[in-house]
Amino acid sequence: MSGNCTYQSAPNYDVEITVLSSECPKMPAGDKIILEGPSINYDKSGPVCLTAINAVYPWIMLSRFDVKTDALDYDPENSCYYGVCPCGTVKFKIRNFKE
Repeated sequence: MSGNCTYQSAPNYDVEITVLSSECPKMPAGDKIILEGPSINYDKSGPVCLTAINAVYPWIMLSRFDVKTDALDYDPENSCYYGVCPCGTVKFKIRNFKE
């Protein structure tokens, strides 16, 4: 098994998660997490808090598959979603992009 997810039934974009503001020393403001498909690019990413990522995962998937919906607060002006960790201390901007 190669470890790569090769099945694609929809557009599959890379995702950038940016820490907009933070009171958490584990995820400082300005840090980014880059997802290439289902995988984290650790060379391009800052620290990762799994609790926070788990909380914003639905918006990650929406961005990854280019779903834009007002029902889940898509911001068309900035082409992104926003999310907050369960602790309420970190705010994220979540968007897709092509390299």
